Amino acid sequence: MRPSLPLAAVFLLVATTVQAQPLTDSVEGASTGFGVSSFGLYGSAAYEVMPRLRLRGVLTGIPDFEFEGDKDDFGTEITADGSFGGIAALADYHPYGGGFRISGGLFFSSSDLDGSGRGFEADDGMRYDDARVDASVRFANEVAPMLALGYTSGGAHGWGFESEIGLIGIGGVEVALDGTSGDPSVDAEFEADLQQMEDDANETGSDLVVYPWLSLGVSYRF
Repeated sequence: MRPSLPLAAVFLLVATTVQAQPLTDSVEGASTGFGVSSFGLYGSAAYEVMPRLRLRGVLTGIPDFEFEGDKDDFGTEITADGSFGGIAALADYHPYGGGFRISGGLFFSSSDLDGSGRGFEADDGMRYDDARVDASVRFANEVAPMLALGYTSGGAHGWGFESEIGLIGIGGVEVALDGTSGDPSVDAEFEADLQQMEDDANETGSDLVVYPWLSLGVSYRF
């Protein structure tokens, strides 16, 4: 999957802007950062292991959440719980010795969602009002490659602003469905319809091979 034109334009704008700035900043010692990302909140820590090269860890996401929906809003009663986010282990290369960086590494996903609902309507219009359906949703790659471009303002020490944009190769979204019809006389039809819904959901999820990584926050260099 190729990045969209807007995403490519942002990459080009960041690189052009950095090239136009004087390379007076030095990247030394340790740093930390925190802010918001496309997974939720994030916190990071980095350390320079050699000139222009840093190792960085990022913890991001919502560790635990619950959701409940009633029949009036969703046509069925829904309960769900899960987590969204993960940990990134990255190497940051600063090609100009300043705040601009090119990053690559691995993203260890903790994103999963488990839920259940009462009532089920198949694509052919068949309704199973007494059915219970359990669902599980996860990224296909629990360990995913990650690439990003970022920039941190400020000097060699003290506070600054940071932003980053990139992609995480999640490999798709996997959906698993299970349940009971609540009526033994329609068990066979229910199983077939539920399997069809699972197949359709996985076909759609297989197209989501990358997840966008966006972050904006503040940093402190020691």
